[in-house]
Amino acid sequence: MPKYWNKNLFLTESIYSETMTRLKLFSLFIFLSINGFSQTFWQIENERGEELLLTIRINPGNNTFETYTRKDALREMAGSLMYLVAKTAGKVKYPELMHGEGKVSYHADTLHYDGRIDYPDKIFSLKAKTWNDNFYGLLTDDKNRTTLLKGKKVASDKPLRDYPALINNSFSLIEKFYWDPNLKKSSDWQNFKSEINGLQSKIADDYELAMTMMWLGKKLQQIPHEIRKLNKKAPDPQQKKSNALKILSANNAILFLNNLPDTKEEMDQLFKEIQDKNIKKLIIEAEGSRNHSIISALLLANHLTPLPANWGCYLTRRWTETENTIPQPANWVQLLKNPLEFSGLTNVSFSEKGFYLKTVTASPTFKGKVYYLINKWSSNAAEALAIYLKIEKLAILVGQKSAGTPALTNIYELDKQYRILIPFAQFYDKNGKSYHGKGVEPDLTVEQDAVGYVLKL
Repeated sequence: MPKYWNKNLFLTESIYSETMTRLKLFSLFIFLSINGFSQTFWQIENERGEELLLTIRINPGNNTFETYTRKDALREMAGSLMYLVAKTAGKVKYPELMHGEGKVSYHADTLHYDGRIDYPDKIFSLKAKTWNDNFYGLLTDDKNRTTLLKGKKVASDKPLRDYPALINNSFSLIEKFYWDPNLKKSSDWQNFKSEINGLQSKIADDYELAMTMMWLGKKLQQIPHEIRKLNKKAPDPQQKKSNALKILSANNAILFLNNLPDTKEEMDQLFKEIQDKNIKKLIIEAEGSRNHSIISALLLANHLTPLPANWGCYLTRRWTETENTIPQPANWVQLLKNPLEFSGLTNVSFSEKGFYLKTVTASPTFKGKVYYLINKWSSNAAEALAIYLKIEKLAILVGQKSAGTPALTNIYELDKQYRILIPFAQFYDKNGKSYHGKGVEPDLTVEQDAVGYVLKL
């Protein structure tokens, strides 16, 4: 009898112990569901093919969410002191490059998000949903422009790519092809590389890669490069351009710089149309223009003046490797090449010492008022054209100070997924002046709606 009772007592105690363990685990689960946070990681892609690594934390207790990219990325990039100053001044709120928060709601097996996303320089509203391992969202800015986001759940916040290898490859390309061979020896370039190397193992996604290179690149005396994800959905650059001209109102029209043709015949026809429509005020939109063709810029300038003129030159690495001075305009024809002789500059950029820019009057010549719109993103050939138009007083510059990077760039592929833009030629005006790091000031400063401002003049 004692053995029998002891055995049952043992069984009873075992069952009791197991039951209590289950109850404790169940209570813990309920507690976490009500008061705790569930955390997931997501690989998110935007319409340009760039990817973000997002952490999403859900608080079921009050149906809210918080989302962010790598913790402290912005603080580490800017430095603790600069970050503190910026935060105290109210210019930044979070130590991450991207931070969001808002409310969540549940519908069947789908979780819906309604909130906002803060970037260092802008704020978006966010509408999104997740189900199973899928993410779908829409960002909307203050001008009602939208960006589509799609993604999938990932197991951890491990970096999405081998970014150190990508960065080291980019350094090799820059030192090999940049227009100034002295870049490699400069102290600011070595300091830039050292700062990047200190962060490269932490970089978690494409956005952080681009922001790190751009932010730290601002300290360089030389023109910074740019790394971006290859956009497979982008239109073919060789595709015929259209919609270059838009009639705004009686005798007023706007020319979109990035849509202008690259052939003389098409440019002549475009200005024939402008003449036939009796346009008196021509607004040239170059705000944000960074990849405009120098050939198109030359053809455009030919229709804006009845007088031929030398308006600048581009010098390549081959020139800077052998020469110590800027060539005089009188010698450009003998020393440099005319860009209009080439269908494209990519394959000849390293075999030539440089290119001269000369206006040759084309018919019909526009005789009305010209306004050229620029902002802080206007660069490369669009910025060189702005400098020429201002010096020769062929147009009134309206908007904001330009980027200060009036170079020509080539595009190289990295790891078959990214592209890097490297300046291969530097611009100088007809007086031998460089505008690198300086930009060109507008004649009329306008922060917003430059087109509307011009129309009211």
